[in-house]
Amino acid sequence: MAIRYTRQECLDRLRAETAKGRGLVITGAGNGIAAKFIERGGVDLIGVYNTGYFRMQGYGSLAGMLPILDANELVFRMAAREVLPQIQTTPVIAGVNGVDPLRDMRRFLTELNRIGISGVHNFPTVAWFDGDFRRTLEVTGLGFEHELVMLKTARELNMLTIGYAFNENDARRLMEEAAPDIYIFHAGVTAGGSTGDSQAASLADMASRSEHHFGIARSLKRDVILLAHGAALVDPGDAQYMLDHTSCHGVQLGSGIERMAMEQPIEARAAAFKDSRIPASRG
Repeated sequence: MAIRYTRQECLDRLRAETAKGRGLVITGAGNGIAAKFIERGGVDLIGVYNTGYFRMQGYGSLAGMLPILDANELVFRMAAREVLPQIQTTPVIAGVNGVDPLRDMRRFLTELNRIGISGVHNFPTVAWFDGDFRRTLEVTGLGFEHELVMLKTARELNMLTIGYAFNENDARRLMEEAAPDIYIFHAGVTAGGSTGDSQAASLADMASRSEHHFGIARSLKRDVILLAHGAALVDPGDAQYMLDHTSCHGVQLGSGIERMAMEQPIEARAAAFKDSRIPASRG
């Protein structure tokens, strides 16, 4: 069963890695077997997200942004029954829907911490929406502010906090009001595979946009840990590119570790088994 770490213990582990010159890796784990072998690969944090569940069922990540199932209940159940029992020493964090109006958020975070969750991430997030829909969410009491309060509450509970933003305004609000320990610029749905975004930004464009956001985050919280995510970040070489061309400390992976690691290998293995033939001499 996973060890529950304090905020400072998580930060000490992460900073010890960067002090060695090693890039940080945070990944989602959509079920127990993914969690088991992701940990064996030596990642720094493992996240339980509702999107991970949908990815492992063969659907696109954006299913996690639609009103399909109860995001917080799903994450709690996945963590308690599937992911945490497989983890030995890696800190586990949870993607929390901070806008959930049906929960006492402090009580929910306390329960997550009790079962072994060491940190939280504001996901699903209304930050992914824009235009009139986003404006309407904000003016009807379902806005980004609730996610910021959730992150601040988690800090009060001595949990590691991780913040997503998709645009400059949200990035500033996030860093000024919640000051998360880790800032992640989400560059968009990951490219490639069966449910990837075929029009995702190039790696060079992703690096440029990410660095702009990293500069904003760093200007408001000097010691923030910066991670790249999404779009063209698919393979290990892409992670190295982001480390070489931005000031990030590492990467966060969802589709790039859960989905990409399964799709082609499973298909190829099934095809290889099907290539077996009954000897003609038995005819």
